[in-house]
Amino acid sequence: MADAKKLAEQLKKLNELRGPVTQALRDRVAAQNKAQKAVLDALGSGPKTVPELAAASGLSHDKALWYVAALRKYGKVEDVPGKGDYPKYTLKGGAAK
Repeated sequence: MADAKKLAEQLKKLNELRGPVTQALRDRVAAQNKAQKAVLDALGSGPKTVPELAAASGLSHDKALWYVAALRKYGKVEDVPGKGDYPKYTLKGGAAK
């Protein structure tokens, strides 16, 4: 319980130093979270290429590629071995998000 109180005090000090979070930043983070969730949800039904992810998630191809690259970097998505015109991606370990 003491750790939780100490953490709360540290967060309060940090928020005082940093100042309030702007609505524009909140909106941008919400949009990024929504796009990331759309990519992960699309991969939940099986391996997909970037064009397939873009179509399934409603993102542009470049945005879908950007999210796949980020999700690969942080270990949530992996490449599917095989041949084809486009590489396929799947959820890491084939597990749900």
